[in-house]
This record gives sequence, structure tokens and C-alpha cells, in this order.
Amino acid sequence: MSEFTHEAGSTSGDAEALAAVAAARRSVADRLVTPWWYHPALGLLLGGFTVAVALGDWWVTLVGLVVFAAGAGALVAAYRRRTGIWLSGHEPGPANRWSSLMGVVAGLGIAAAILLAFAGVPDVWVWVVAAAIAVVIVPIGRRYDRELRADLRGER
Repeated sequence: MSEFTHEAGSTSGDAEALAAVAAARRSVADRLVTPWWYHPALGLLLGGFTVAVALGDWWVTLVGLVVFAAGAGALVAAYRRRTGIWLSGHEPGPANRWSSLMGVVAGLGIAAAILLAFAGVPDVWVWVVAAAIAVVIVPIGRRYDRELRADLRGER
């Protein structure tokens, strides 16, 4: 009988602990409001990097990489300053698919731009691919944000 009482008390404590965790997750979700300019800035950084890689000499590619890395670091720092937290996008859950899709879009876009440049097509097509990356990243990134907040709130 004492074991049953112990387990019942433990269950009540477990329920309280789980409720506290759920409340903390909802609080984090409420704080994770990405600024309107975040994803457009990320798209521009990726588009610029695409052009630098596909059309530039080695030193232009290197400068493009440095600018991209510094810009991405500044975006992370701004997000952290604004929300008090940073999530990599690779946490398990539905949001991860959207984070991964951003990486796939960027990777395939950069590869396509490089192939176009090597194929000798007019440079304007590399710029078109870079612009497409910049534009497509925005709605994917915003969907990632919505999915992440929903996941943290326990809505999924």
C-alpha cells in the first residue's frame, strides 16, 4: 500500500513538473518572434554569396564567404539580443524540415549558379538564380518560425 501511495504522490509531482515544462516552452515560443527583416537579410546574404561563388575569382569568393559569415553572425547576434535565445534549426520536430529545406534551396541554388557560370551562359542567369534564392528563403524561413513556435507550444 505504501508503494501505491508513493507512486500516486510521484505522479502528482510528475504532472506538476510536466506542466511547468510546458509553461516554460510556451513562454519561449512567445519570445521567439523573428524581426520582419531577418529572413530578407538572410536571403540577400545567400544571394550575394551565390553571385560571389559563381562569378568571382577565388578572392571574390573568399570575400563573399567572409561577408556571408559576418552577416550570418550578425543576424544570430541580433536575434539572440532580441529574444534571449538561439535555436540552430536542427532540433527534432516539424520545424527541422523547413530549416533543412532552406539549406537544400541554398545548396542547390548555389550549385546551379556555379554550373550555369561554368557552362558559359550569360551572367544574368546567375543573378536570376541568386535572386530566386533570396526570394524563396523568406517564406521558407517564416514557415520555419511558425512551425517552431507551434512545436514549442505543443500544438504539433
